[in-house]
Amino acid sequence: MTPKEAPEPPDPVTVHSSELLLGVDGPGHRPLVAFDFDGTITRKDTLGLFLRRIRTRREIARCFAHRSPQLVRALGGGTARDHAKELVCLDVLGGLTRKQAESAAAETARVVQQSLIRSDTGSRIRWHQSAGHRIIVVSASFEAYVKLVAASLGIDEVIATKWHIDPAGDVLTGRLDGLNVRGKAKVDLLESYLQRPFDLDYAYGNSEGDAQMLARAKHPFRVTRRRMPELFREPPIGDRS
Repeated sequence: MTPKEAPEPPDPVTVHSSELLLGVDGPGHRPLVAFDFDGTITRKDTLGLFLRRIRTRREIARCFAHRSPQLVRALGGGTARDHAKELVCLDVLGGLTRKQAESAAAETARVVQQSLIRSDTGSRIRWHQSAGHRIIVVSASFEAYVKLVAASLGIDEVIATKWHIDPAGDVLTGRLDGLNVRGKAKVDLLESYLQRPFDLDYAYGNSEGDAQMLARAKHPFRVTRRRMPELFREPPIGDRS
């Protein structure tokens, strides 16, 4: 069953901090927080930004034209979107050396850190950190640059999409190494990473690819273009209580 999308987060924050900081698991419980990356931590999608560090705009446009039937089907979301991404990555990333890909990832991370971090999400991250919460970034973007941006925000746990490398030549094959981390894969990989069934205390996401992750949170936040309200002493209550 498809989880019901939550409405925009409300402005008032009325829940008492003692109720949420302790959580339902008692005083020893450390609240668990998951953040999506593109459009949630950042102001826009970052895959195109990364690809432009590897290929020219003309080369990318040629690839998109070649894969246009799959890209049109991808507008419907679901597995079609995953398949289209795999094909584009096969065309654009295949044959790159690990060093070239990592250099492009580092440059992408620098651009994101300098100008693409949402200030309201940055404030939320700092609030959760000051409260001692455990934060994990869960993203369909490539781990190579997501982890660099996350580290700059003081977050050291990342679950993100990986590229496949041929060990014989240390060259990218263009295929993904594992799942594209969106939709149900976010929940499955979180459970595998945590090595236990889980419920999130808080989750932040901006798209239908985050819906299942948001559905696992006591306090889900559907991030929109609208700025999230500032937090002072009280914890956020999410889009359902």
